[in-house]
Amino acid sequence: MVGVVSRPHRRHVPVWGIETLTAGPLFRWDMSESVVDPEEVRHVADLARVDLDDDEVERFTEQFADILDAFESLDEVPETEREAELANVMRPDETHECLSQEEALENAPESEAGHFKGPKVS
Repeated sequence: MVGVVSRPHRRHVPVWGIETLTAGPLFRWDMSESVVDPEEVRHVADLARVDLDDDEVERFTEQFADILDAFESLDEVPETEREAELANVMRPDETHECLSQEEALENAPESEAGHFKGPKVS
């Protein structure tokens, strides 16, 4: 089984030092070849500014392949169609008499000109 997942992804393109978002195959998988290329792992590590030695690149390549295999197994889960039984669980709005400005400011530690007064923020 050969497949290509096409999604927008970052590919390092040196255009005035800016990375561009391009569309293209993110991963190519085939049962006979590795799911993730070690160069892709190095590229992701470079984007994350993480230095990896060769042993770590090999280990992460295997781990990424295992993760993608787990996601691939989700494709085997059958889809079910059922009618959603939705009900409004919110209560209707009710109007009540509001506090007066004086009542609202009654318990305020400080007020000024009919408003709450708080500490200065710089």
